[in-house]
Amino acid sequence: MPLTEEVENCISQVLDAAVVEGYLTPMAATEGPAHSAGFLGFLATHPLPLTKDCLAVDLGTGGGVPGLILAALTPCRWIFVDRGNRRCQFLTWAVRELSLEGRVEVKEADAADFAHGPQRGQAKLVTARSFASPASTAECGGPLLARGGYLVVSEPPDNVFRWPEEELKQLGLAPLTQWHNGRAGYQALASLDKAEKRFPRRFSRQTGDPLF
Repeated sequence: MPLTEEVENCISQVLDAAVVEGYLTPMAATEGPAHSAGFLGFLATHPLPLTKDCLAVDLGTGGGVPGLILAALTPCRWIFVDRGNRRCQFLTWAVRELSLEGRVEVKEADAADFAHGPQRGQAKLVTARSFASPASTAECGGPLLARGGYLVVSEPPDNVFRWPEEELKQLGLAPLTQWHNGRAGYQALASLDKAEKRFPRRFSRQTGDPLF
């Protein structure tokens, strides 16, 4: 769904507010809309019907990039997951400012706990920007996906491949495609099967004994 000029202006104001609050850098706010839209780049080669019935989850939404922009661009139901109370208060305000109530839920939660909840195995799309290491991002995001869904992660500009196929099998994931929008890189992982029930582990276990 293309953004109207009014929505674009509102997004700009919300991201400027995120900078004031310290949730985004000025550069991240300026580049936020284009960077966020880039998360949908996989659709050009791997179509995924993103309808109003689809559940999408953004992990570690923070100041709203990419979650707020993606929620404005797609008709999906979105859940923004962040464990910071102040950030969640900010996001709740931002959702109201963008008239996304009823379609976007802000959830104050640890992502590892959230992935063991009722949304496990339900999402068609999970996104993450600067959330955690590749291993932790996959471990928290993979179990949320329904079979045939995608985990899409922003990548550093060095184009180093960080997603070992064998280890990802434990999470029911497989590397799908990489792309670059001119300024940022992205990686999509496909959900081919259910994640093992023990995943995700607590973050202390993930960092102490990473999957890869």
